[in-house]
Amino acid sequence: MGITIKQLSEMSGYSCSTISRVITNKGNVKAETREAVERLLMEQNYRTNVMELRMAGINQRTIMIIVGDLDNWFYMEMIRGIQRRVAEEGYISVIGYSDNEEKAENEYVQMAYQESYAGIMFINVKGDSILKQMLMQNKCPVVFLNRSVRFVDLDTVCSDNYQGGYMATNYLIEMGHRKIAHLTGSLYSSVTFERMRGYEDAMRDAHCVISKHSLFYGDLKRESGYQFGRQLAEKGWDFTAVFCGNDLMAVGLLEALEEYGIQVPEEVSIVCYDDTPIAEKAKIHLTTVGVEASRMGKVASEMLLSRIAGENIESRTISFKPKMTIRDSVRKI
Repeated sequence: MGITIKQLSEMSGYSCSTISRVITNKGNVKAETREAVERLLMEQNYRTNVMELRMAGINQRTIMIIVGDLDNWFYMEMIRGIQRRVAEEGYISVIGYSDNEEKAENEYVQMAYQESYAGIMFINVKGDSILKQMLMQNKCPVVFLNRSVRFVDLDTVCSDNYQGGYMATNYLIEMGHRKIAHLTGSLYSSVTFERMRGYEDAMRDAHCVISKHSLFYGDLKRESGYQFGRQLAEKGWDFTAVFCGNDLMAVGLLEALEEYGIQVPEEVSIVCYDDTPIAEKAKIHLTTVGVEASRMGKVASEMLLSRIAGENIESRTISFKPKMTIRDSVRKI
């Protein structure tokens, strides 16, 4: 049996899709990459396998998008941005929903490798040691969106979450608030960790007190915001404002406060993060910090497409600067 495209990929370090494009003389491949692959084909006395090329032809136009949460508008906007951009270049996308489970992430990566997909997009990857080992094999191009895996040096598109957290908290401080709670997510996430760090630094710079009672941990879902609101309403409210780590939790918080007759912004002010449509459409229009998610998806797609085309440069990180959208959920005191 002759050598396969997959084996050639492992030998050369080039993706299966790049090798397939050289063999079929289709698609964009850098001249130096084409020459290197052609030399390898001659050295290995490669003979074209029609069925293998047919399958490779299908899969080399497929991109795997691995996402942990499909309830989050922010991620859905990213996916729309990705799909629009890659479709312009003739690619289709497959969505792998991991439910933030590391095992599922690993299985989707393995699937993309085995089926010789053109590339992988990670949206809010959780990541573990197994995933790190797989990604370091460099079997196909990978781009991270909104979060990266530590100690894995690959292309990343993110928001400046530290600046956004600082901006949100500082706005509340400028509006006269000193007792500000922060509802965050898991600190295993670089996103929530950086937003919390921005909150803490803004509070310290303004000489506001931060205690263990100022920080509350949710899961970035609507229900955790709702439970947070109920908990504080029942125990007694000691804050004039809350910085919510995302819009979803802020909407859940609003629902709980309404049930307990606590008025926003008259009794408590709220700033949140992501600037998704639910923040604007909430009963009280929410002041929020965010970036254009669909544009992040488009930029990430362009990075991935350049890698698929054989561009061989050092890994890149593009950070989007957040902006604040002021609505009706903050009162000056």
